[in-house]
Amino acid sequence: MAYLALQAGQPQSREKLAALLWGGTGEEQARANLRQTLSVLRRALQATGREWFRIEGDLVALDLGDGELDVRRFEALAASSATEDLEQAIALYSGELLEGFNLGEEPFEDWLRTERERLRITATAVLEKLITCHVGGNEPGASIPAATRLLSLEPLREDVHRTLMRAYAATGRFNLALAQYRSCADTLRKQLGVQPEPETRALYRDLLARRIAQPGGRSPEEGASFEARPQTRYVKSDGVSIAYQVTGEGPFDVVYVQGWVSNLDYAWDSSRLSGVLHRLGSFCRLIRIDKRGTGLSDRGTGVPTLEQRMQDVRAVLDAVGSQMTVLFGSSEGGVMCMLFAATYPERTAALILHGAYARGLWSPDYPWGRTREELEEELLAIERDWGRPADLGRAAPSLIDNMVEREWFAGTCEIRHPPPMRSPCGAGASRSTRAISFPRSEFRP
Repeated sequence: MAYLALQAGQPQSREKLAALLWGGTGEEQARANLRQTLSVLRRALQATGREWFRIEGDLVALDLGDGELDVRRFEALAASSATEDLEQAIALYSGELLEGFNLGEEPFEDWLRTERERLRITATAVLEKLITCHVGGNEPGASIPAATRLLSLEPLREDVHRTLMRAYAATGRFNLALAQYRSCADTLRKQLGVQPEPETRALYRDLLARRIAQPGGRSPEEGASFEARPQTRYVKSDGVSIAYQVTGEGPFDVVYVQGWVSNLDYAWDSSRLSGVLHRLGSFCRLIRIDKRGTGLSDRGTGVPTLEQRMQDVRAVLDAVGSQMTVLFGSSEGGVMCMLFAATYPERTAALILHGAYARGLWSPDYPWGRTREELEEELLAIERDWGRPADLGRAAPSLIDNMVEREWFAGTCEIRHPPPMRSPCGAGASRSTRAISFPRSEFRP
C-alpha cells in the first residue's frame, strides 16, 4: 500500500511488484503471493464504499482519489518559499519514512533507503530556508526551533551550531549560547576527533566576553577559570566510555555523583555550582563522573540499571587509584551510592545523601513518592516546555525569578537529551519514546 501510494497513481507491473516484495521466492510463488495480498486488501477496503485499486491486466495502481498523502503534501509545501508553508512542511516531516518498518526484502529496502534519503535532503533544505527567512527578517529567536531540528539531522554542521549560538545570544540567553558551543565541541571531538573551526571558537570567546560583561555575569577572573576547566578523562566500563574529572589535592577522596541531569563541563558555567565544586576541591580530591547515558559519557546505552552505574563508578575509582572514598550522591545518584556502599563497604569511607529517596513511586508505606500518573504528567511537562527556561519552583524556589540560573539548568537538560522526536511520516506510525528517561531501577518496588 505504501509503495503504490508513493507512485502518485502510476500503474506498476505485477512482475515488478512481485520481485520487489517477494524477491526471495520463485517467480510463480511471488505472483501467487501478490494475487492473494491484493485480494485481501480489496476485501478489507470494501467497507469504504469505493474501489481503491485499478487493475488492468498486468498493471496495478492505487487510486487515492480525494485522499491526501502526507508525503506528497510535505513535498508540495517544501517547494514553496513562504515561511508559513515551510513551517507546515517541517511539521509534517516528523521522522523517517515508514520509520520502524522492516520488510526484510532487499529490493524493497533499497527503494525505502533511497526514498528516506531523498525526503531527508528535502527536509534539510526546508530547515535551511526557514533559518534564512528568520535571520534575514531580523527574527533570530524564531530560527532556534529550525536550527535545533537541523542539528538533529546533521549534528556536524558547525555553521548551524554558530547560528544557534548567535540566536540564543540575540535573545539574551548567553548560558544556552555557551552551552551550544560545548555541545558542538563535544560532538566534533567524539565523532571526528577534531576541535571546532577558528570561526566557531572566535564566536565562543566573543559570547563569553559579552556574558561576563552582563549585569550579574562572572567577573573576569571567573571567566578565566571557565577557560581553565579541568581536563575530562575517560575510562571503559563494560565497553562503555565513562567521562570523569578530578580536581583538588586534599588528603581524602570524595566522589560526587549527580542525578539524571549531569554534564561535567557545563557544570562550570554556573557560578553557583562551580563555587561549590571549587569549595569541595579545596579540602579533598574531588572526583566527578557523568554516568553512562548522561553528559559527556557514551549515549545510546539504553536504560542503565543502578548496578551498571555502580560499576561505572567503580571503574572510575580504579582508574584514579582511589581505594577508600567518601560517596556523595544527589537524587538518583544518591540511590546508586547507597547500593555501592552496601556492595563495597570496604571501599566506602562515608556516605552523603542529597535529595535521595528510598524509592521513586508511591506505595501505601511510602506516601511521599509520585504516582505513575504524576510521573507521566511530569514527563509531558518536560517535553512540552523543552527549550524554555526551566521551572525551578520545586527544585530551587529561591531561584524561581533568576532567569540566568533557569536558563543554565535548561541548557544542562538540553545537552543531556536531544529534543523529542515525534512519529514518522506514513499512516499508522506509532509515537516514539520520549527523550527523557529514568533508570528502571530508580522506580522499582
